[in-house]
Amino acid sequence: RGEEHMVMLTLGTGIGGAVVRDGFVDRGKYGLAGEFGHMQVVPGGHRCPCGNRGCWEQYSSGNALVRDARELVAEESPVVQPLLARAGGTVEGITGPLVTEAARAGDPTATELLYEVGTWLGVGIANLAAALDPGRFVIGGGVSEAGDLLLGPARDTFRRTLTGRGFRPEAAIVHAALGNEAGLVGAADLA
Repeated sequence: RGEEHMVMLTLGTGIGGAVVRDGFVDRGKYGLAGEFGHMQVVPGGHRCPCGNRGCWEQYSSGNALVRDARELVAEESPVVQPLLARAGGTVEGITGPLVTEAARAGDPTATELLYEVGTWLGVGIANLAAALDPGRFVIGGGVSEAGDLLLGPARDTFRRTLTGRGFRPEAAIVHAALGNEAGLVGAADLA
């Protein structure tokens, strides 16, 4: 509310988004604007279902969070044992909400996993700020339910990597007021 130029990011299975300019959603010439999750952030990085490698959503999404936790289990890392126990002893039981719950309860590995996702979120937001210069970034989707466990590292990384830092206004990074329900509310509003 009250922001005419903003970027919305939805972190879930992947990363979706939208650009609002002058109070209107900018859909792009071909209607595909907002596919931010497929910006390459790591050349030659993790394979993405889109066919490319190193897409942002391979580092900052619910899938990235779960993949990294499950890789620790596959590597038989002792640091992941409390998280695995919380998941009922099965790797399939490790989900994004479970990692968030464990981090809120103080599990250091879960906290570190969210920190890493948040750090990558900040990198991507800084890139979007350089290209689009919005006044605000609104973060929604299921992964955003981690709150400051995710947004704290994102804000810190954003400040460290923002182009022209110290010489330009810094866009706010805020949690979506409607949280994971924003899509439902928006669809109902359109109907």
